[in-house]
Amino acid sequence: MELTILSSDNDVVRMRLSGEVVQATLPGLSERIETLLGSEDYRRRVLLDLAQTPFIDSSGLGWLLALNKRFRESAGMLVLHSVLPMVLDVIRVMRLDRVLHVVEDQQAALSMVQAPPGDKP
Repeated sequence: MELTILSSDNDVVRMRLSGEVVQATLPGLSERIETLLGSEDYRRRVLLDLAQTPFIDSSGLGWLLALNKRFRESAGMLVLHSVLPMVLDVIRVMRLDRVLHVVEDQQAALSMVQAPPGDKP
């Protein structure tokens, strides 16, 4: 699994997560995010591209929830986009789309983070 920054403009960071997000690939992933973003940058708005993430297990879902919580607690925002159908189905079956910000594509993610505060879910 690989996590990369695609771009960083002011308060918005575009990142890509590639590979399966499973228990075996999770160790050290949170530290990699802090290395890429900085420990204080959970207050930023991060658009996480999952177009190259074909599978996620329950450990991976737990990691996404914990990551989302950390962003919310820091007044930041995590938006998942370009989620492949199999992964999206798992997110929806578990009803995590009620907790996580999941949108269709990068443009929808940008629109979400640029919306006025009262317009965000």
